[in-house]
Amino acid sequence: MTDAAALPEGTGTCSQFNIMKGFGFIDMGGVTVFVHNTDCEPGKQPKEGDVLTFNYEPRKNNPEQMQARSVKGCSAARTDVWGQPKFAGPVEGTGAYTGSVKSFGAKGYGFIVMEDGVEMFFNIKDCVGSKPMAGDTVKFDIEESPIKPGSKQAKNVTGGSQPLDPPMGMKGGWGWDGGKGSWGGGGKGGLKGGMMAAGPYGGKGGKGMW
Repeated sequence: MTDAAALPEGTGTCSQFNIMKGFGFIDMGGVTVFVHNTDCEPGKQPKEGDVLTFNYEPRKNNPEQMQARSVKGCSAARTDVWGQPKFAGPVEGTGAYTGSVKSFGAKGYGFIVMEDGVEMFFNIKDCVGSKPMAGDTVKFDIEESPIKPGSKQAKNVTGGSQPLDPPMGMKGGWGWDGGKGSWGGGGKGGLKGGMMAAGPYGGKGGKGMW
């Protein structure tokens, strides 16, 4: 790819931009220019109506169309396919405790090994800004378990190295809409038998919180 600074410069208006696919088009005085969010300012992407300045060159896979490089003037924050802000890494937490994640599975719960060797249960809903994977060092606070009297669990868990999953209210997600309890008991959008059915806090298709 040619150095952008050596390319001709252009100005145009963003005519459309698809956040699901991360690209769109610029109207440069009647000439349609392709734009991808990876060619925009860090952390930003254009939206319809933005007046943009850029360098341009023929597209590699379609030389008859121009592609914008070093795009400036974008007014929207870059997002993922769900319209959520791009994952910028774990947030700096304020938790009083530190530990190493022993496990975290697809069912949305796991365990943290504290500095004194005690294992602490945690749930995805108690993660802030990101979710962890095994081996991550995380900060967290501790609270009484709302469903298992006498037990404690982690909350306000920060430091996970992986982005959070799409919002739970979206169709096909972990679904607040489909279950009898907060995490669903087999309705549409929920996990069959409740999210925690196979875990240490679950029963068959539980009707309670889990």
